Amino acid sequence: MEITYNRFIRKPLYNSQHYFVYGEEIILRDELISLIKQYFKNKEFHNVVTLGITSFDNLIDEVTSLCAGSLFQEKSLIHIKHSEGKMPDAIKKLLEMGIFRNNSSVMLIVESSVSKLNKSTKFYKDIQDVFCILSCNKLDTNEEKLWLKRKLDFFDRDALRKFGANIHNNLNGNLIGQRNEARILSLLYKNNQEQLSNEVSVDLNFDIFEFEDSLVKKDFNKIDQIIITLKKNNAQPPPPIIWIISKVITACYAIKTASSSSVNFSKLGIWSNKKSYYMNMSNSLRVEDIIDLQERIIVLDQSVKGAINLNAWDYLETTIMFLKDNLLLTD
Repeated sequence: MEITYNRFIRKPLYNSQHYFVYGEEIILRDELISLIKQYFKNKEFHNVVTLGITSFDNLIDEVTSLCAGSLFQEKSLIHIKHSEGKMPDAIKKLLEMGIFRNNSSVMLIVESSVSKLNKSTKFYKDIQDVFCILSCNKLDTNEEKLWLKRKLDFFDRDALRKFGANIHNNLNGNLIGQRNEARILSLLYKNNQEQLSNEVSVDLNFDIFEFEDSLVKKDFNKIDQIIITLKKNNAQPPPPIIWIISKVITACYAIKTASSSSVNFSKLGIWSNKKSYYMNMSNSLRVEDIIDLQERIIVLDQSVKGAINLNAWDYLETTIMFLKDNLLLTD
């Protein structure tokens, strides 16, 4: 049985022990897999193992070992993750072998980034007999609007109409970008809806995303201008500023410490038109400098929350200066 993302999200079906989740929309795949994992965690599948990602050389041996059982008879949830390129032969062979069938202690989630499955092939017919197949491809315009509406469910109707329309118009078709904007708005959202509307929609929302561009492009003059503007209306650095610095530095660390072929830019929330800037920035920083910056971000976040007594704006500016100095040393 094959089910679309929208059908499953409206009424999840857990009548299968194995799931094949495919499609080009990584955000949708992540959502369904999270739901499935949570459901089976409640069914005592506590041993979660992720296989694949970059190498499938030992996939069959690893799954065979898990199917043989553990010393403590744990139930295992095996997540096989294929994130780019054509379907690996190792996955096809594993599913055709069916060593996991009739094993109540093992469940499989096979995730693949392929956008289409040929329903006339033996491979498709084999998995259809055993797996619940979930497709996560592009949403149409109305489906996308409903998806975004769920991400902004913390808003009342008026705010939802205002912010939802703005996000969708600017990022139509880009679920990663829409999710990131929704996350930033949820960070800003406190108890005062009017304050959010007055502050974010006019100045903050625009500057926040320009701030990310300025960081990865190393445009420190623009960064200084943005900070000056934000300081006029905010006693503390707004949470999204800290979130974006954290996002950029975390992405640089992931890029710096991974092989070029294993960097998943979509997973890091990096749009295709910004890949080169992130690559250049990560190459311009040493790992130890990135770690220092991550520690500074933690301190900055604690100061904004009142856990540490220091001037958060001053600390933000010294952190930006630290980043600038270390980039200049390597550029």
